[in-house]
Amino acid sequence: MISLLKKVFNHQDNKEPVSFEDAFRGAINNCGEANAYQEKVMLEGILDLSEITVYDVMNHRKNLFSVDIDLPVENILEKVENCPFSRIPLYQDKPENIVGVIRIKTLFKEIIDRKGDYSQVDIRKIMTEPWFIPDNTTLKQQLQLFRARREHFAIVVDEYGVLQGIVTLEDILEEIVGDINDESDVSNLDIMGIRKVDDNTFIVDGQVPIRDLNRKFGWDICDDNAATIAGYLLDMTQSIPSEGQKFMFEGFHFEILKRKKNQICSVKITL
Repeated sequence: MISLLKKVFNHQDNKEPVSFEDAFRGAINNCGEANAYQEKVMLEGILDLSEITVYDVMNHRKNLFSVDIDLPVENILEKVENCPFSRIPLYQDKPENIVGVIRIKTLFKEIIDRKGDYSQVDIRKIMTEPWFIPDNTTLKQQLQLFRARREHFAIVVDEYGVLQGIVTLEDILEEIVGDINDESDVSNLDIMGIRKVDDNTFIVDGQVPIRDLNRKFGWDICDDNAATIAGYLLDMTQSIPSEGQKFMFEGFHFEILKRKKNQICSVKITL
């Protein structure tokens, strides 16, 4: 870490003035110390917070686990009792219409307090109001908002108020330190939309974020022009590939396994 800082300040001897951030990033990239890799990744992650938006790291709405608020309490309990998440969005009429968020611990406590009498449990009284944020919010801004509001969970919407997904404090922290595994994490790759066939072959849902793949497996697929693996293939091919088509980009072999209308649903990636 000290050597990185020295490189930053030594950089000031250059003829052309540069910003501290640019100098710092350059020093990080030029650091050749083998034992400083993790520190470099963390420092780069911190610098990237002002450039990455919540849309880039959110859990997309197509992968969102939510529950109909109008279901009987016992049915809601059945759906969430084995859920790996600590907070569940509640919708009314349609999944895009999020009306609240419930903490699993709060629901269980209420049921215990009511001695298992579901008729005495009012979901609307124990849920919290959803916190909606615009999808162009940077991670730096959102981290500050999470801290100010003392919250860990937000609903991401676009400029028209349409649901895009959810983002958590953990999503942002993982951009800095890498994957965080806790008791509420989903460690099963299948749930993430990724199925490992063998050490070199993976079946990936089209909506899986490129950043998730890169972070999970140490890959380096470019995400400059697309957020998801489906978007990446559309951008690279400048077309809508058909099922069975194969491509090779950036050293990765891609095969389109399933396409529904104009959407790439499933892709095989081979190293």
